[in-house]
Amino acid sequence: MLSFREQSESIGPPGLSQGSGAGTQDPATPVANEPASLDQIAKHRRILLLQGPNGPFFARLRDLLTAKGCEVAKVNFNGGDDFFYRRGDIVRFVQPMVRWESMLRSLVMQRHVDAIVVFGTNRRHHRIAARVAEALGTAFWAFEEGYVRPDYITLECGGVNADSPLAPLAIAEIPPVKVPVKPRKFRHSFHKMALYSFWYFAAGIAGTRRYPHYQHHKAFSLRELAPWVRAAYRKQVYRWGERSLRKQLLASDHPHFFLVPLQVYNDSQIQVHSPWSRIEDFIEWTAHSFAEHAPAESVLVFKHHPMDRGHTDYSALIATCAERFGVGSRIVYVHDAHLPSLLHRCMGVVTVNSTTGLQALFHRVPVIALGRCFYAKPGLTYQGTLNAFWNDPGAVDMRVYTRFRNYLVRVSQINSSFYADDMLVPVAGQCRKDLPKKRLIRLLIAMGLIAADAFSGRNWDIASAVNVLAMLVVA
Repeated sequence: MLSFREQSESIGPPGLSQGSGAGTQDPATPVANEPASLDQIAKHRRILLLQGPNGPFFARLRDLLTAKGCEVAKVNFNGGDDFFYRRGDIVRFVQPMVRWESMLRSLVMQRHVDAIVVFGTNRRHHRIAARVAEALGTAFWAFEEGYVRPDYITLECGGVNADSPLAPLAIAEIPPVKVPVKPRKFRHSFHKMALYSFWYFAAGIAGTRRYPHYQHHKAFSLRELAPWVRAAYRKQVYRWGERSLRKQLLASDHPHFFLVPLQVYNDSQIQVHSPWSRIEDFIEWTAHSFAEHAPAESVLVFKHHPMDRGHTDYSALIATCAERFGVGSRIVYVHDAHLPSLLHRCMGVVTVNSTTGLQALFHRVPVIALGRCFYAKPGLTYQGTLNAFWNDPGAVDMRVYTRFRNYLVRVSQINSSFYADDMLVPVAGQCRKDLPKKRLIRLLIAMGLIAADAFSGRNWDIASAVNVLAMLVVA
């Protein structure tokens, strides 16, 4: 059934880009123009770290800040936090979440904390921390994955994504800045992130007795560890099984298609800043609009998020929608086609609030954002309804986009990586694991997952599985 969540006043109806509030900023408020950098945090004397990205980044940040004379403390919430952050001033929160706000308030006041630093602002304890920081006049700094990818990370004061200080700015209020310098490149970021996530969850499972009340946005259980390994196997399956579809979409005589890059199934940006509570509802809503209003010769392409390979598969849902709405083969589903290549060929991009929208604008592709996000502004993204977007998506004003992107990079992006920046202070005692041993373990687990997938109820191709095993053995 087509449905969307009851909306607050800040979220417009489906089909409207959220740019209507872009001109509401007080004209007397100066527009920030200071370049984003870790030195912005180092200006504070006493700093409290909460949860960071999976991996040693916050431990390295601690070493960087203490070297600059800052006093740094951290709150650990689970065994994964303990695994990657083992030294220094650590406070372990093991109480029920209902006590978190009073505990944090006391901690900030007793230690005269000048700044709270988090990764992402939609986790419950981080939302509470933002409220406490505002009440006590404490700076609140938030990291996030780079808005501009790859090779950047995001750092903003006050919040990120829909809570970004960029969100209320109208294009006319954004000052022109110089073109950013060519960024440093980072290799193997994705592989390191996957490895760090694996160990974070393993340590989180091991620490459940120590932190009995903690609830992660992905449950700490052996059941949750399996998808991370399964994803590597399924990547090869999809690469093998979707060859003809990729060839068709990327050919010189490709069909006229619209692209819908899906976000991860539990993305807090969907749950907090959109009219939908589930990706499935967004898929169904978009497919119905396409079937009713898009040109008859056009095609709708749903692209799976690469971080979701092992967790979800929307094949049955998308096939059902195509059949129910009477559009047959005009709605297709692809997992691992090269995103920039798809963007070069598509007629428009439909997203809720993914930063993939920024990448699409870079490729001169019109974008409609159906949820709240910082870049959905008049003059930059499509402002009409989704029903109308299919027939006249318009064109991207590259002068406006360039002005916005240059400012975005200057004030919110740091040329670094949470997972692969060797210029950050290294973590003491961190050692490399034996690579052949890891590959053997990965192969054994993958063989088990192939067997599990065969009895999972999803469409299973034995030829693809054999091909995947062969590639894994060679790797």
